[in-house]
Amino acid sequence: MQVSGWLVEPLLGILEIVWVLTVIVIYPIFTYYIVLTLEGLRYNSKFNPPDVPKDLPSVTVLIPARNEGVVIRDTLLAMANLDYPKDKLEVLLLDDGSTDETVRIAEEVARGHPFIRVIRVEGGGRGKSYVLNYGLKLARGEVIAVYDADNRPEPGALKGLVAMLSDETPAVTGKVRTINWNRNVLTRFICMEYLYFQLAGQSGKSKLYKTAILPGTNFVIRRDLLEELGGWDENALAEDLELSFRVIALGKRIAYNPLAVTWEQEPESWRVWFRQRTRWAAGNVYTVREHVKRFREIKGWGLRFDLLLTLMVYYLLAIAVIVADVAFVALMMASGNVTWFTGLILSFVYLSFLLEIFAGLYDGKIRSIGCWLLAPFMYYTYSQMWILISLAGLWEARKAKKVWYKTPRTAV
Repeated sequence: MQVSGWLVEPLLGILEIVWVLTVIVIYPIFTYYIVLTLEGLRYNSKFNPPDVPKDLPSVTVLIPARNEGVVIRDTLLAMANLDYPKDKLEVLLLDDGSTDETVRIAEEVARGHPFIRVIRVEGGGRGKSYVLNYGLKLARGEVIAVYDADNRPEPGALKGLVAMLSDETPAVTGKVRTINWNRNVLTRFICMEYLYFQLAGQSGKSKLYKTAILPGTNFVIRRDLLEELGGWDENALAEDLELSFRVIALGKRIAYNPLAVTWEQEPESWRVWFRQRTRWAAGNVYTVREHVKRFREIKGWGLRFDLLLTLMVYYLLAIAVIVADVAFVALMMASGNVTWFTGLILSFVYLSFLLEIFAGLYDGKIRSIGCWLLAPFMYYTYSQMWILISLAGLWEARKAKKVWYKTPRTAV
């Protein structure tokens, strides 16, 4: 018993040191995101929609599709309802070997709208980037817009994006909202995640760094810039983040219009969600790994900082959180109590997370009491699963082969 007691004190000391070291990693990241949240609220509250130019450029909308028969009709009808001169609008539905009714439904809609063309992609099955590059070769517009096959942009979305194009900001992105947010607990969590990401990651960064990040949908980019960059990287799973880094590395900026809104469908099952997010995580790891090699060539401290932060989130934060959780549980089992320092840190992390999620709900004008009551449980459930996703993404990124992963849709 004396030997056992003699070992307890050193063990507790080691666990406390491990806990403090992991907190040193976690604490600044949470603080940084609080700053982004506050800056995002400032950006959105003072945002004034730009005047739409009288002479609008021609736009080609690229819609990659693979087995999207459930949603493609509503998507194409939403394109037809865009408040944009139809003589300057071209919509290319890029079918990548669908085996369902995607092509039949798309051609049926296209017959009533001459500006919609259905293209069968040759040599497909290589991923979204390949399909987009294929469509770029056929596009006629001065500006390229990208929408996913399940998107329903609001009528004024495209005009709102195009209005912010300039030499300084040759790429513009808008807001993505969840159309099936009230389907179940998972879709409510996703809705809250998206609202917060766009508040902090888009509005907040626009305020701090004067630039945002391109998502996979609801954005426009000048065709000449896209061709100068060589199109999309066909080895990248997260083609949006990878393209964003290359645009910003040229010294250009990506503008963000929070009033240019598109509605999209999100996964309604945990299995589909986990697989989708693992793919995104793997794509982000690939992007960071490729661009960190050229770290010194990147222009601007903002992009360098964001690159390092992304690196920390996927390589360091997940490991730090796991170690912190294990150390905390071990401390509790060994000592049976929580010190004031540990309690302070845990309270700060949880309350800051809650503040950020509530800020996203407020900014997104979500009035559903269900979401507000669910938010306090999000940190200990949905958010903790991101640790597993980060680790799975690191493992997935080791694979050389990049293939198209089709997110299953449901009728909405």
